[in-house]
Amino acid sequence: MLSVEGIFHNGVVQLSQPIAGRDGQKVLIVFLQEDNELPIADSAWGDFAKLLKECQVNTGISDLAHQHDHYLHGIPKRED
Repeated sequence: MLSVEGIFHNGVVQLSQPIAGRDGQKVLIVFLQEDNELPIADSAWGDFAKLLKECQVNTGISDLAHQHDHYLHGIPKRED
C-alpha cells in the first residue's frame, strides 16, 4: 500500500508528489485532523478491526459463543 500526502482544495485533492497509478485503480482518501495526526484510538481500533477480519474463521457452529463450555470442555449444552 502506498501513502502520499496532499491538500484538499476547492473540492479536489492535490497530491504533494506525482503518483504512477492506472485508470480505474481504487484509492482510499483519509482526512486527517487539523494537527495532521490521527488519534491513537482511531488508528488502534482500525488495526484491531482489520486483525479481527483477517483472523475470523467460519466454523459452521451457530451457537459457538453461547455454548463455548460444551465445545471447549465437553460439558452438556446449556438450556438457557
